[in-house]
Amino acid sequence: MKKIFCILSALLISFNASAQPQDIPADTIILTPEQNQKLIEIKENLKKEITPIIEEITSSKARIHEIEKKYFEEFWNMLTKEQQALYQREQSKN
Repeated sequence: MKKIFCILSALLISFNASAQPQDIPADTIILTPEQNQKLIEIKENLKKEITPIIEEITSSKARIHEIEKKYFEEFWNMLTKEQQALYQREQSKN
């Protein structure tokens, strides 16, 4: 039972929207046709639930980037030309 739980957990954690049940190594488990169909349903339901979350995360990352950009511009504009040059020199080292 523990092994089955680990396999299912690994499957769910390593979610890949385009993965198909046959992506599971044949030497790991052998699914019956009914199990294979159930696995397809599980993956479809998983995709339905996770996709909006991934979209929200992507949107949030974009918003965070825009906010960081705004405050970096504010920071940049407060620097003197000499400080800007020093900052750019330091950044080019990295």
